[in-house]
Amino acid sequence: MINTKSGKWLLMLFLFIHLPFLAFADDSKFDYVMRVNRSTMALVDSNVVVSLQITAIQDVPAAQSVVLAPVLVDTLTHQQVAFPLIFINSRNQQIQFDRVLKNEYPDALTLRKKKGVDLNIDYVRSVKYEPWMDRAVLKLHKQSCACDNRKERGELIAAVWDREAPTVNLFPVYLIPPADNSEKVREERGSAFLCFEVNKWDIKPGYMSNPVELQKIHNSVNIVRNDSNVTIRKMTIEGYASPEGSYAHNIELSENRTEALKNYLMMTNIAKDIYIEASGKGENWEGFLQYLRNGNDIPERNKLFSIANSSLSPDEKERKMRKEAPEGFAYVLRNGFPALRCTNYNVIYIVRPFTLEESEAVFETRPINLNLNEIYRLAEKYANNQEKYYSIIRKAYMLYPNDSYINLSLSCEAIKKGEVDQAVEYLRKVNDCPEKTMNEGLIAWLRGDKDTAIRLVEQAQQKGVRQAYDQLKEFEKVK
Repeated sequence: MINTKSGKWLLMLFLFIHLPFLAFADDSKFDYVMRVNRSTMALVDSNVVVSLQITAIQDVPAAQSVVLAPVLVDTLTHQQVAFPLIFINSRNQQIQFDRVLKNEYPDALTLRKKKGVDLNIDYVRSVKYEPWMDRAVLKLHKQSCACDNRKERGELIAAVWDREAPTVNLFPVYLIPPADNSEKVREERGSAFLCFEVNKWDIKPGYMSNPVELQKIHNSVNIVRNDSNVTIRKMTIEGYASPEGSYAHNIELSENRTEALKNYLMMTNIAKDIYIEASGKGENWEGFLQYLRNGNDIPERNKLFSIANSSLSPDEKERKMRKEAPEGFAYVLRNGFPALRCTNYNVIYIVRPFTLEESEAVFETRPINLNLNEIYRLAEKYANNQEKYYSIIRKAYMLYPNDSYINLSLSCEAIKKGEVDQAVEYLRKVNDCPEKTMNEGLIAWLRGDKDTAIRLVEQAQQKGVRQAYDQLKEFEKVK
């Protein structure tokens, strides 16, 4: 099923302004010549969308940035709303921005201008519509910036509302996943860091941090065991040793310690009556490599990583690290290896199917127990309530961030809000399909690229997207 609903304000009012070369000069050095190729304003589903296509031509001095500030202004009352800034940086200023200003301007568009190379800028942003915006114009304020010292370099009117322009409705589409009757298998995962006496493997519940670590396992099991909607299938345990000492000894140690933990869990209330599979994995080299990747402060890190990632045997790696990176090895032995001596555990369980009414309650308490089809059935219950519908889909995105159906749905919401960059990011995760092509066409339209928009929507029509025919009729209004 594909969403065809469009709101009262789902329309587009485009005015293309082709401007010549523009310069705002105090002197020629600071003209910062650029060309506005296209500027548009649109009202899409109660959001004002501005789209700019600019080419920056003049080079930016090494210690300078050019800052463009798009502002929507009511020419009568002077009410205004500012859009995120555009920073055109020299190489040095780009480094400065990343180090100092990135957190201060998280929504800004930042671009580096290479010397002698024209810089093409595509900028699309949106803001919630308010009635005063009917009289608004889009202005571009221009500033030169050296660190915190900004100087005004003029402004121009980039776009105005064309009150005679026809209404253009947009029809972003999504898909509902097919029915899924397969068994719902879920896992409750965790890691415990149990302490053992040197070269021993018997479990001592009160030893060092073991009370806390054993309680972690108990809590994970209870989360599943106390859920009346599930059946525990089994539990798996994988034990790891850190990469010091004999590899053969560490294999034996990890196997014996994991088996000891299995027996302990089965004989106590922690995992009584649960089938447990246990395996000792030996030395935790993958965990060590990840620790090195993340540890910027580790002495001799690159040398350690090169050795650890080599094809040498485990014992040869350890000897070489001790010899060629002694300071770094002493550091990781003290600070990194304890965390590698871990036990990873999974509680694997089966979830029963749910009715629509049951799904609503489960979604609030344990949403992971729903499959995609159950989530979409629940969302469709609120098809006439866009805010509720998309709140369900956004929550599902937290569970399934790479799912093609969910990302396609969220691209629809982003298109309706005029959030083009976000829509593009969602569509990157969508499998190729006619509906994806359709939404890509609407993004092109929002960016002011009418030719590409028409071509993509025509492709979607040829592949069977029924909304594409109506969309092409809408596009005809402004040909």
